[in-house]
Amino acid sequence: MAGWLLAGVVPVLSQEDDPETLPEKSPNWTERTGARAAFVADAGLAALRVTPGPSGDLKQRLRVGRRVYVLGGRRVVEDRVYVFVAVTRRTRGWMDRRALVRPAQPGDDARLLALIRAETGGYERLRLCRLFENLFRRSPQLPTVLLLLGETAEAEAPLIYRRAERRVSQRAAAGNADVRAYFDDEPALDRYNRLGVKFRYDAVRKAYRYDGAAYRRLVQQYPRAPEAEIARQRLAGF
Repeated sequence: MAGWLLAGVVPVLSQEDDPETLPEKSPNWTERTGARAAFVADAGLAALRVTPGPSGDLKQRLRVGRRVYVLGGRRVVEDRVYVFVAVTRRTRGWMDRRALVRPAQPGDDARLLALIRAETGGYERLRLCRLFENLFRRSPQLPTVLLLLGETAEAEAPLIYRRAERRVSQRAAAGNADVRAYFDDEPALDRYNRLGVKFRYDAVRKAYRYDGAAYRRLVQQYPRAPEAEIARQRLAGF
């Protein structure tokens, strides 16, 4: 189990979680118990249970990016490994180990990349990409993830516009503000903004456009990577 304990604590990616429910950055109770941090990567397995195993009573299901602390308990139930974790000082339970990743665990970057590739929801894929970007900063897979992040964000832009268009037209009809102001402050953008994925409204094209941050980072930090050439082509069209 020692190999599954993280030596350092990485800041939590998910900004949508209620700050009052998140563990402190360096809580004293983790030092006393020897607990170490891990992060939820597979929401499909992220059920926190009272007892280990799929039939255990559910306490709660955790979001991607949520930080937990592995306390050291380990049980094998139906050929699945469950670890005992703390979500907060008082909230503890058992979770399938495969729901979690940590930067120091060999192969966890490849496992998270596989989850990113398999995810079909745009927003959910962006969450996974940002989790990877925060946790695996030295991974050789990071250029691939940055390119996937940028491409996914570009694909989300027209979907966000279509969802916002009718609402904006209705609000602008009241005459309180112009159409562009409503598109710039569209509530549908909020959750992307909290991930650090930014879009701006293009009034000429009547469309949202991704700001290209992942492409720029890719080109700047990995200029010789094959993915960087694709990123340059994407940026040329901005």
